[in-house]
Amino acid sequence: MLLGEKERLLALFADRQRWCQHAEARDEVGQIVHYDDPSAVAWDITGGMCLLFGWRRALELFPQLDRHVHRVKRSRWWVTDPGIASMGALQDSNDDTGTTFEMMTGWLKSMPVWNGHRQRF
Repeated sequence: MLLGEKERLLALFADRQRWCQHAEARDEVGQIVHYDDPSAVAWDITGGMCLLFGWRRALELFPQLDRHVHRVKRSRWWVTDPGIASMGALQDSNDDTGTTFEMMTGWLKSMPVWNGHRQRF
Protein backbone atom coordinates (compact mmCIF):
# COMPACT_ATOMS: atom_id res chain seq x y z
CA MET A 1 0.00 0.00 0.00
CA LEU A 2 1.23 3.44 -0.87
CA LEU A 3 1.15 6.34 1.58
CA GLY A 4 -1.42 8.22 -0.52
CA GLU A 5 -3.68 5.15 -0.56
CA LYS A 6 -3.48 4.80 3.20
CA GLU A 7 -4.26 8.49 3.64
CA ARG A 8 -7.28 8.26 1.33
CA LEU A 9 -8.64 5.25 3.25
CA LEU A 10 -8.19 7.02 6.57
CA ALA A 11 -9.92 10.11 5.18
CA LEU A 12 -12.86 8.01 3.94
CA PHE A 13 -13.27 6.40 7.35
CA ALA A 14 -12.54 9.54 9.39
CA ASP A 15 -16.20 9.57 10.43
CA ARG A 16 -17.81 6.52 12.07
CA GLN A 17 -20.96 7.12 10.01
CA ARG A 18 -19.03 6.26 6.82
CA TRP A 19 -18.39 2.67 7.94
CA CYS A 20 -20.84 -0.23 7.77
CA GLN A 21 -20.97 -3.94 8.40
CA HIS A 22 -22.68 -6.84 6.61
CA ALA A 23 -22.71 -5.01 3.26
CA GLU A 24 -20.11 -3.52 0.95
CA ALA A 25 -22.04 -0.24 1.09
CA ARG A 26 -25.24 1.29 2.41
CA ASP A 27 -27.29 4.33 1.49
CA GLU A 28 -28.47 6.97 3.96
CA VAL A 29 -31.46 4.89 5.08
CA GLY A 30 -29.30 1.79 5.62
CA GLN A 31 -30.28 -0.12 2.49
CA ILE A 32 -27.56 -2.28 0.90
CA VAL A 33 -26.15 -0.80 -2.30
CA HIS A 34 -23.14 -1.49 -4.53
CA TYR A 35 -19.89 0.17 -3.44
CA ASP A 36 -19.96 2.58 -6.39
CA ASP A 37 -23.66 3.44 -6.16
CA PRO A 38 -24.04 7.24 -6.06
CA SER A 39 -26.41 6.90 -3.08
CA ALA A 40 -23.79 5.08 -0.95
CA VAL A 41 -22.80 6.95 2.21
CA ALA A 42 -21.11 4.13 4.19
CA TRP A 43 -18.79 1.26 3.19
CA ASP A 44 -17.20 -1.79 4.69
CA ILE A 45 -13.43 -1.98 4.46
CA THR A 46 -13.38 -3.81 1.11
CA GLY A 47 -16.14 -1.69 -0.40
CA GLY A 48 -14.22 1.43 0.59
CA MET A 49 -11.05 0.11 -1.04
CA CYS A 50 -12.93 -0.67 -4.25
CA LEU A 51 -14.56 2.76 -4.24
CA LEU A 52 -11.28 4.62 -3.81
CA PHE A 53 -8.91 2.52 -5.89
CA GLY A 54 -11.04 0.54 -8.33
CA TRP A 55 -11.52 -3.20 -8.47
CA ARG A 56 -8.13 -4.14 -9.96
CA ARG A 57 -6.04 -2.15 -7.48
CA ALA A 58 -8.21 -3.28 -4.57
CA LEU A 59 -7.52 -6.90 -5.55
CA GLU A 60 -3.80 -6.12 -5.22
CA LEU A 61 -4.29 -4.37 -1.87
CA PHE A 62 -6.59 -6.94 -0.22
CA PRO A 63 -3.77 -9.48 0.37
CA GLN A 64 -1.53 -6.76 1.84
CA LEU A 65 -4.15 -5.61 4.33
CA ASP A 66 -5.23 -9.20 5.03
CA ARG A 67 -1.63 -10.14 5.86
CA HIS A 68 -1.37 -7.12 8.17
CA VAL A 69 -4.69 -7.69 9.95
CA HIS A 70 -4.49 -11.47 10.31
CA ARG A 71 -0.70 -11.82 10.52
CA VAL A 72 -0.75 -14.65 8.01
CA LYS A 73 0.15 -14.97 4.38
CA ARG A 74 -2.39 -17.02 2.51
CA SER A 75 -0.80 -19.94 0.73
CA ARG A 76 -1.03 -19.57 -3.03
CA TRP A 77 -0.88 -23.28 -3.90
CA TRP A 78 -4.53 -23.91 -2.98
CA VAL A 79 -6.01 -20.49 -3.63
CA THR A 80 -6.81 -19.69 -7.24
CA ASP A 81 -7.16 -15.98 -6.57
CA PRO A 82 -5.42 -14.62 -3.46
CA GLY A 83 -7.13 -11.23 -3.91
CA ILE A 84 -10.57 -12.82 -3.65
CA ALA A 85 -9.55 -15.04 -0.72
CA SER A 86 -8.16 -12.02 1.14
CA MET A 87 -11.25 -9.96 0.32
CA GLY A 88 -13.40 -12.66 1.95
CA ALA A 89 -11.17 -12.78 5.03
CA LEU A 90 -11.30 -8.99 5.38
CA GLN A 91 -15.09 -8.97 4.96
CA ASP A 92 -15.41 -11.64 7.65
CA SER A 93 -13.29 -9.55 10.03
CA ASN A 94 -15.14 -6.34 9.16
CA ASP A 95 -18.50 -8.02 9.78
CA ASP A 96 -17.54 -9.87 12.97
CA THR A 97 -19.78 -8.81 15.87
CA GLY A 98 -16.67 -8.07 17.95
CA THR A 99 -15.21 -5.70 15.36
CA THR A 100 -15.58 -2.05 16.26
CA PHE A 101 -15.00 1.08 14.24
CA GLU A 102 -11.94 1.76 16.40
CA MET A 103 -10.52 -1.68 15.62
CA MET A 104 -11.06 -1.26 11.89
CA THR A 105 -9.47 2.19 11.78
CA GLY A 106 -6.66 0.86 13.95
CA TRP A 107 -5.88 -1.72 11.26
CA LEU A 108 -5.66 1.05 8.71
CA LYS A 109 -3.60 3.40 10.90
CA SER A 110 -1.05 0.70 11.67
CA MET A 111 -0.83 -0.55 8.07
CA PRO A 112 2.75 -0.21 6.79
CA VAL A 113 3.26 1.68 3.56
CA TRP A 114 5.71 1.09 0.76
CA ASN A 115 8.38 3.75 0.80
CA GLY A 116 9.93 2.97 -2.57
CA HIS A 117 12.82 0.92 -1.23
CA ARG A 118 13.20 -2.82 -1.02
CA GLN A 119 14.32 -4.19 2.29
CA ARG A 120 17.63 -6.03 2.33
CA PHE A 121 18.27 -8.88 4.68
